Amino acid sequence: MYDFSIDIVDMYSLSRTATIHCDVAHTTVVAMAEQGYLATSPVNPSLAITFNTLEHFRLLRVRKPSFSLEAFAKVLCDSYLLPYRRWYRTALSDCFDHMNIALGRDSPDWRVQNSCPACCYELEGEPPLRFARMFSLDGNNSLKRVARFGSRKVADVRDFHESDYFLPADFVDLYKDEVKNSHAATPPTSRAPDRPESSPDHDADVLPENDCTRNWKAAARDEDKKMWGIFDESGIFASACRHGFILWIVDMVKSGELAKYPIAIIAKALQVLDRRLLIGYDVGCTFSGTINRSTLGPEFRRLECLCCVNAFHGYSHNHRCQTVHHPSVIEGAGLEDLKTMERIFSASNQLAPITRYASRFHRHVIIDMFFKQWDEDKYANLATMLLNNYRQALSIIDEDGAAVDEALRQLRYTPDDLARFQEEEKVFFANVGSENPANAAAVEYVTLLCELRSVETQLGNSTSHFMASIDEDFGSTISGAPPPATNYYAAAAAKTRKKETERRHLREKWDRALRDVIAMEVKIGITTRWRPDMSEYRATLQYAAERDYQVALEKLHGLVVQRLFELHTLNISQTAYKVRTHISKSLQRRFEAIRTAVKQYNAAAQALIPPRPTLDWTKVTHYAFLDEFELLHDTRNDIRARPWAQPLVRETMKKSRRVLRAREELVRCNVEVRRLQTAIGDENAALVRVVCDARARGDPLAGPLEILMIRRQRVNARLC
Repeated sequence: MYDFSIDIVDMYSLSRTATIHCDVAHTTVVAMAEQGYLATSPVNPSLAITFNTLEHFRLLRVRKPSFSLEAFAKVLCDSYLLPYRRWYRTALSDCFDHMNIALGRDSPDWRVQNSCPACCYELEGEPPLRFARMFSLDGNNSLKRVARFGSRKVADVRDFHESDYFLPADFVDLYKDEVKNSHAATPPTSRAPDRPESSPDHDADVLPENDCTRNWKAAARDEDKKMWGIFDESGIFASACRHGFILWIVDMVKSGELAKYPIAIIAKALQVLDRRLLIGYDVGCTFSGTINRSTLGPEFRRLECLCCVNAFHGYSHNHRCQTVHHPSVIEGAGLEDLKTMERIFSASNQLAPITRYASRFHRHVIIDMFFKQWDEDKYANLATMLLNNYRQALSIIDEDGAAVDEALRQLRYTPDDLARFQEEEKVFFANVGSENPANAAAVEYVTLLCELRSVETQLGNSTSHFMASIDEDFGSTISGAPPPATNYYAAAAAKTRKKETERRHLREKWDRALRDVIAMEVKIGITTRWRPDMSEYRATLQYAAERDYQVALEKLHGLVVQRLFELHTLNISQTAYKVRTHISKSLQRRFEAIRTAVKQYNAAAQALIPPRPTLDWTKVTHYAFLDEFELLHDTRNDIRARPWAQPLVRETMKKSRRVLRAREELVRCNVEVRRLQTAIGDENAALVRVVCDARARGDPLAGPLEILMIRRQRVNARLC
């Protein structure tokens, strides 16, 4: 046994040195740790910091993420009445890193599968849920990290691999070509002719138009998602369950929200989590097609997973998208808004000042520590969240349920009628503003027939002119009569060759037109060629004459009706201020689309015989009711007479959906409350067993385990 002295940092006693009693069988670092000090170096340390000081800084950091090591070092120097010493900051950094590494978890999936008991702790005999788990994902560019400047060396080149929050970069890069491959596999003819080059493709199960996501950066092509070159990591892409527990985080490296980031998280979720996942994303409507076209598509569908938009951003999508992908219309979604990531990022943005110039290692350590504390806070408030959800669902059922019953009595409808109206509305918006493919094929066929008959007429006229141009004495010339004058013969020969060439070209054109007609007949299944006296031919000619007008009118109709329904959402009293602001910006973009549609309509209306009256776009944008849009009389999809378009019926449908979602929320809350209660009891018993076993074996971890048990049991007591 021997003693030695060492300089220390202790914010509680402000002592400058300490005497360490060391056994010859132990190293100096171990002896210091046993007496409450952590050495700043594993070999020949010259300074030690008390565990209490490091723990105090940890508590400050998790409660105030922007509180830096340098600021804490300056506080210590002020407490010791010393000028700022930079090596104090370095010593604190080294010691603090060692503590976080020692507290890392071994299993990469244990946290995701066990951190949220309301999601994970399934019980026997519980009611089945449509979605076993709901989570949201989104990107955030606040946690950037500045890249190395020039040839400047980086002092800390370590990588932080101990976090089970971050997905490895090599795993993410496995899916970097998913979008390119899916686009390459899509036939060129599948792209709508008026679809902009920068918009993503869609599958049959996704909206036929993508104007609801055209203004979203996340829905742009990967080639367009660039980031300034001064950043190495341009942010994070994260996911969290509906209760706020973090699932996985991905570093966005020198880019915006590339498709590989959400695809990698979905791939990990399909490997680790159970089936029937509901995933909320800002551009969930577009992302559904991306997933289904990727290699994950078959597994995604087999596990009965679904991707949708979240409630906040969903209201800025067009009404057509909202009838399919908004959580309020998805059976089994309950009252979940799936906008968890916005709340998380509003808190994690505090890390930006201390991660911007940090090393890659320290940036990961800081983010990992923040989200560990975030999960602990979410666990401590889990019972409160479930209670609030339960109260909200009961309130909706009590208030809106009575209103729905009264409205149904007045309207003389049943809940089944409301469900049927909702399906009719969904089908209507899926087709409004688009042309029937059968009509388009018929118009193309008749156009080819007209071209064939036109060329056939030209060919007949050319043949007749050619025959008429032959001289009457042509036979005598052949029989040996002297030829006419040289000049006359040369001119006649040139004229004959010209007419023969014209006739040959017309013959080739007729052959091509005939092949096109036959190919179209085979494609659309016509066995008898249409003639001008047939009813199908006449009806198609009449439709083609008004085709441009009808297409322009249907497009304008769809935009105006969507605007009216979005205004209805904007004006409802339950809509929050931020949601109203978001919808207002979307409506401003809609005005520009309406202006363009009005110009197209006016041009088509003037081309008709007789011309139709033109429109002033400023009057169209001020329509407040469907009855004010007189053009609806001319559309093929006039909805004014449909029950679901009436204001009272629409309000009743909305409240009815809300009541249905509230009842689903009650079922889910009952399930999750039982899961939480059971998990708490099982965990308390398990902690007691582990601590007793550690004590019996004389395990040095018995003390820390007991502290963990006490802290966890106190939190569990509050939850109960």
